[in-house]
Amino acid sequence: MTVLKTGSFGSAARELGITQSGLTKSIQTLEDTVGVPLFLRHSRGVEPTKYGETLAQHATLMHAQANKALNEIDAVKNGNAGSLSIGVTPSWLMEEVLPKVVSELTKARPGLKLIVMHHVSSKVYLEMLLAGGLDMFIGTEQDLSETDDIEFISLMNDVHGVIVRKGHPLLQKEHHVIADFDPYGWVHREAGTHYGRRLEALYFEAGRPLPTPAIQSNSIPFTLATVAATDYLSASRKADIDASHQPIEMLDRPFQWVRSIGLMRRKNEPLSAAGQILIDDLQQIFKDQS
Repeated sequence: MTVLKTGSFGSAARELGITQSGLTKSIQTLEDTVGVPLFLRHSRGVEPTKYGETLAQHATLMHAQANKALNEIDAVKNGNAGSLSIGVTPSWLMEEVLPKVVSELTKARPGLKLIVMHHVSSKVYLEMLLAGGLDMFIGTEQDLSETDDIEFISLMNDVHGVIVRKGHPLLQKEHHVIADFDPYGWVHREAGTHYGRRLEALYFEAGRPLPTPAIQSNSIPFTLATVAATDYLSASRKADIDASHQPIEMLDRPFQWVRSIGLMRRKNEPLSAAGQILIDDLQQIFKDQS
C-alpha cells in the first residue's frame, strides 16, 4: 500500500524504514506467489497493473477490517460496546427515522461509539463501503453488477422524476414527449450519477441526443431553487421536493420512476451486535409504516 501511495520503491522503503532492496525482494516474492506482475516499472517510478489495483482493493479492505477487529477487542477489554459507522444519503430519512433508532441503540449500549455521516452521493458511500471505510450505509439502490461483495436490504420505495416549476409552459400539456423539452435547459447532477444515466436512457429510447446541461450541480437545494425560479428542467426525488416546500411539480409517467431505498453492507462479514440491532429496528419501522 505504501508503494501505491508514494509511486516509488525508494520513497516507500524510506517511509517504511527498510532497505529498497529488501522491499523490492518482498514485492517480487509476492508477484511470484500470485503469478502476475503487480507493478509496472518505469523511469519515473512505478504504477500498479490491473492485477495490482485488484489486490490493493482487497488489501485496503483487509487493513480496515483488521483495525476494526483490534478496536472491537480493545472495546471489550475496556468494557465498551465497540463502534459502528453509518453513512446516510436521504437527509429526510435521517431526520425522520434515524434519530429515533440510534437514540434507542445508544441507550441500550452506552459504550457504543456511533458515527453517522451524511453525503449527497450513494456512489461515494459505496466506494467507502468496499474499502472498509464504513460498516453500512442507507441510500438508493446502486448498480452492483460489478461487485458481488455488497448485500442490499430494501427498506422502502422512493419516487423520482423530471421536475419543473409550477406554472411552467410544459404543464399546459397533459402528455409529454422528449421533444417537448427542447426549448428548455437542464440542471444536471455530475456525470455518472443515477439521474444522468436515467436521462441518457430516456433520450436514447426516444432516438434523440442527450442535450448538454446548462448547469451542473450536485447540490439538491441549489438544483431545486434553480428549477423553482426558472424554466430549467431537472430530476429529483419527490421526498426532496416535499421537504423543500419549493413551488415545483413532477411530470407524469413515463417521466416518473421508482427506486428502492435500503441499507447496504459488506456480504459474508460478521455483523456486530449493534449493527444487527440497527438493521432489525429499521426494518421493523418501515414494515410498520407500509
